[in-house]
Amino acid sequence: MKFLMKFGMFCAGLVVLIGAAAVITPNLTKNHGTELAMAIDNVNPAVKIEDVYASTSVKPIRHFIGGGGEKEYVYELATYNNHGQMRKLTFDSQWVLKPNRYLKINTKGQNVETWEAIDRAEVPSGVRQNLMMS
Repeated sequence: MKFLMKFGMFCAGLVVLIGAAAVITPNLTKNHGTELAMAIDNVNPAVKIEDVYASTSVKPIRHFIGGGGEKEYVYELATYNNHGQMRKLTFDSQWVLKPNRYLKINTKGQNVETWEAIDRAEVPSGVRQNLMMS
């Protein structure tokens, strides 16, 4: 009986610990473009998928040849969600981004799911104002 009580307490403590970690880690990984931050956000159920927007008026921070011999460019962008909240996002591209354009990036925390070039008119107006200032 004591064993079951201790085991139950252990399980309850473990659930609380995992729940707290799921809630706290998004704040710890925010604005960190590391592989670890991306992996943590990818498996964390508390991190929601959202669209963010960015301007392509930046140069790549790194350029390298990928494993298949393709060119890879690493970008660090200031992105804004629909509520105007800013987050730095790092992602790879096999293309040089054309300047003075806009991207719609589907993310799960620091993990980029997809991205696409969009017209200026498709960027929400409040987000567009933030992008012009940054």
